[in-house]
Amino acid sequence: MQKLLVDSGPLVALFDVDDRWHHPVTDFLEKYRGELVTSAANVTEAAWITASASDRMLANLLTWLHRGAVSIHNLELQDLRRIAALSAQYRSLRPDFADLALLALAERLKLDRILTLDKKDFMVYRLKNGRALHNVLAVAAS
Repeated sequence: MQKLLVDSGPLVALFDVDDRWHHPVTDFLEKYRGELVTSAANVTEAAWITASASDRMLANLLTWLHRGAVSIHNLELQDLRRIAALSAQYRSLRPDFADLALLALAERLKLDRILTLDKKDFMVYRLKNGRALHNVLAVAAS
């Protein structure tokens, strides 16, 4: 089964009907047949953003996650070392911890595809092999 990294933005947009990315994310996920993967850092970020918007939105996100919609991975010691290196490498971008957690997770799980709304940063970030993560939402929106 194919696996796809999911950034925080799509997790928020999925439950915010007023978000301009709500329909593109919903449409993509309705058609996607594979495993969704994210880090605990991204769940934390998405939960904080949805809770700031409404209790209902947070409850919907948590219910969806509880049903097993996304495989949530904790960070491991080697991930923290990699995140520190990535943080130094991309210092000028002021990288988001959750973004760097996804890069470390991608390397550990050998994944190269991501569902993200953050095209600016993920166009710059590179994996150890020098390649960027492939944003499937950019392709679906084309």
